[in-house]
Amino acid sequence: MAQIQNIKKRLYLTRYMQILGISSLLLCVLSMFLIYIGQSHIAAWIFGFALLLLMASLGFLVLEIQISVKALQHHISDIEGKK
Repeated sequence: MAQIQNIKKRLYLTRYMQILGISSLLLCVLSMFLIYIGQSHIAAWIFGFALLLLMASLGFLVLEIQISVKALQHHISDIEGKK
């Protein structure tokens, strides 16, 4: 049961990480378009917000990696214990 809970938590983290990363990329594209049409001040604010979303996405990535490593460590210790 612990592994199932672990997988669910990792799935949610991965989902949020991808949503934030894609949103960041879309906002970067929007900021490039705004620069193209001469709205550089608005583009700068949108780009700054995109960077914040990217940082949050990377934060979720770090959490997911930590959970994955713990799960692998438990799995390895289970295998070693069966020998």
